[in-house]
Amino acid sequence: MKHPMTMPGPRACGLLLAALAAVPALAGERPLEDRRIDQLQVVGTHNSYSQPADPRVFEVMDPILEPMLKGMFAGMPDAARARYEDEHPNPMDDLQTGLAYIHPPIEAQLRAGLRSLEFDLNVDHAGGRFLSPLPYRMLREQGARDLAPLYAEALAEPGLKVLHAVDVDFRSHCPTFRLCLRQLRAWSDANPGHTPVFVLLEPKFQSLAARAPGATPLDPFDARAFAEMDATIADVLGRERVIAPDDVRGTHPTLEAAALAGGWPTLAQARGKFVFLMIVPGLNLATFAPYLENAPNLEGRLAFVQGRPGMAHAAFVMIDNALTHANEIPTLVRKGYLVRTRADIDTGEARSGDTTRRDAALASGAQIVSTDYPFAPNIFGNAYVVPPFPGGVRANPVADGDRKRGP
Repeated sequence: MKHPMTMPGPRACGLLLAALAAVPALAGERPLEDRRIDQLQVVGTHNSYSQPADPRVFEVMDPILEPMLKGMFAGMPDAARARYEDEHPNPMDDLQTGLAYIHPPIEAQLRAGLRSLEFDLNVDHAGGRFLSPLPYRMLREQGARDLAPLYAEALAEPGLKVLHAVDVDFRSHCPTFRLCLRQLRAWSDANPGHTPVFVLLEPKFQSLAARAPGATPLDPFDARAFAEMDATIADVLGRERVIAPDDVRGTHPTLEAAALAGGWPTLAQARGKFVFLMIVPGLNLATFAPYLENAPNLEGRLAFVQGRPGMAHAAFVMIDNALTHANEIPTLVRKGYLVRTRADIDTGEARSGDTTRRDAALASGAQIVSTDYPFAPNIFGNAYVVPPFPGGVRANPVADGDRKRGP
């Protein structure tokens, strides 16, 4: 009598997929464990913490924001306008159109194999700054009593807050930076030896609704805020779980020189760790002067900072549009820079089901490919999806896994 075939359980399947991911794709190719992290590729989420906004927010804010945004774009210098249009190529009828995505809690994303997350940071030294958003005040005055909930207790605490757009898109799975990091730590503790997680951080310097009457003012992201960011990372995760610029630079004269010389750790060395990468809005590095002051190569800092090739600190580059920069991204990857690009932008690709940008992003070799739609089916009911890789990482399709360390 033949025994019926027994299917492996979920844990066994996960271990099998992780093992398969470590097997070289071709005979003679360097195993994944021996590849540096710049020779790998991961899929992650954009605005990873975001919870959907209450639709009534846009009913009261659109009439306020639309003329303000039109005026902002009309007065934008040509170079800034070109950069914005390159980074946001999909036309949007309104803000709500570009925010149509739903992310599960952070731990669920990590369990699924996503290995890049993005957190937007807002200064709140005293606590409570974001407890009463402008549209909620307006709606309550109109009689609304069942607004989508906020985490009031967490928002009341002093410290950096994680939310997308003050007074517009402010609901978050982890409204404080400390809480986000605690969720990373809990998952990491439960999964020792996990593949590295790339955490994008975007400090917020401006508010879309800043000129609206009654808008919530932003405190400047100053030296105190940058110091708080690093201190919170060290306090919650521990320095030993962070791959910092000092770990990459070694004896090289600049951080960029180290990256180009192959100074990144291998997958085996990076297991169980996190890499923090700071987004510089508009590449306005003047706003990052407090973080770079007396640390041109990010000496002693815990996060890498977006830059341009040729800058001393430039080990991390952001190029969101993989279609208009199809030749530039692979060139940067082969040189040793970490590059982030986007598989979909402002919901356009997911709405249409067009995979052109997704396929270009994955083929470009950008080590970090961000999406708003990692799970099927997507909320628009079509097949567009950018699933995570088994085990969280794959061999980079562009970077040469056999390129040795050194110049």
